[in-house]
Amino acid sequence: MLTRDDLLDIIVSGLSKGGPVGLFPDGPKGRCFLSEYEIKKQLTLGGKRLTIPMDSILSPLALDVLTLQGIEINRV
Repeated sequence: MLTRDDLLDIIVSGLSKGGPVGLFPDGPKGRCFLSEYEIKKQLTLGGKRLTIPMDSILSPLALDVLTLQGIEINRV
């Protein structure tokens, strides 16, 4: 039986062109899609800054999570 997290991983990997999504994909060149789930996995307790690739796409819910927690987005 698939869990909620399994379904999210399947959906996110389907949205990306090169397979599973990470903050810095090593696969084919393309833009990263970062969901709220991916963002929450990368956040550290008490952290106030998140570094992501310049051309990545943040979901609206991911932006809401970052804004509500007061986390600064640093694009490199």
